[in-house]
Amino acid sequence: MRVFYSVEDIPILQNPVVTVGSYDGVHFGHRVLLNTVKARAADMKGESVVVTFWPHPRQVLPNGGDIKLLNTLQEKLFLLNEAGIDNVVVLPFTAEFSNMTAYEFLSNVLVDCIGMRYFVVGYNHRFGSDRKGDIETLRVWQPRLGFIAECVERHDVHDEKVSSTIIRSLIGRGEMTKAAEFLTRGYILIADTDNTGSVLSVCNDKLLPPSGKYPVEVRNDACLLKDVAEIDDAGTVRLVRGTGSAVTDLLVTFL
Repeated sequence: MRVFYSVEDIPILQNPVVTVGSYDGVHFGHRVLLNTVKARAADMKGESVVVTFWPHPRQVLPNGGDIKLLNTLQEKLFLLNEAGIDNVVVLPFTAEFSNMTAYEFLSNVLVDCIGMRYFVVGYNHRFGSDRKGDIETLRVWQPRLGFIAECVERHDVHDEKVSSTIIRSLIGRGEMTKAAEFLTRGYILIADTDNTGSVLSVCNDKLLPPSGKYPVEVRNDACLLKDVAEIDDAGTVRLVRGTGSAVTDLLVTFL
C-alpha cells in the first residue's frame, strides 16, 4: 500500500476509485465500503484510493468535543493495508481546510489532483464546509466533473447500527468482545515498550478500555504470543509477561 501525505506527491493513478472519510476504527461498515471500492477498482482495472484526514476533524472543529480515537494514524494505516487498499492519501485537517466547499473539494482535490473516476460514499456521508455535500449533490455534479458516484447502504451487525461512536462507547465500558464484532477483529494497540518490554507507551488521544486485566495477543516481528494487559486507573498499560526488552511498534490485539 502506498501512502501519500500531500496531493502534490500523488503520481498518475490508473482509473482511481475513491472513498473519503476519517475511518476511525476501520470497522464493519467501513469494510463494506472498502470492499465496494476494491470491487469497482477491479471492474475498471483501476486502483483503490482512501482519502482520510489527520488529525481527526472532531479534534479541530470547535464543536467536536473531547474525543478519544479508536486508532492512531499508524494503526489506521495498518488496518487499511490489512483491508487490501492500494493507496491512502492523508490530508492534514485544519480550520482553513474545513472551509473548503464541497464542490471545491471534489473538483480541486479529488478530480484534479487524484484523477478520481469513481466515488464510493456511505449512506450518511457529508463533506465540504457546513457538510453541504451529499449523494444528491454528487449526482448533480458527476456529469460535469466526469466521475460516477455510488452510495453504499447501511449494513448492520446483528440488526444493530455500527459506527465509530458506538464502538467508542463499547470500549469505554470494557465490552471488548462486542466491540471486536463491530470492528471485525480484536481492538488493537501499536505501541513501543519500555526497557523491560512490559509498559506500553500509548498516545494520549488513544481510547483505552477501563482499568482491569484483558487477554491479548502480542505480535513482535514473526513471534505471536498470548499475554494479559493490565490497565490501571492512570491509563498505564502493562503486559504481564512482557517481551523482556524494549520493542518498537509492538502490535497488541485484545481478544
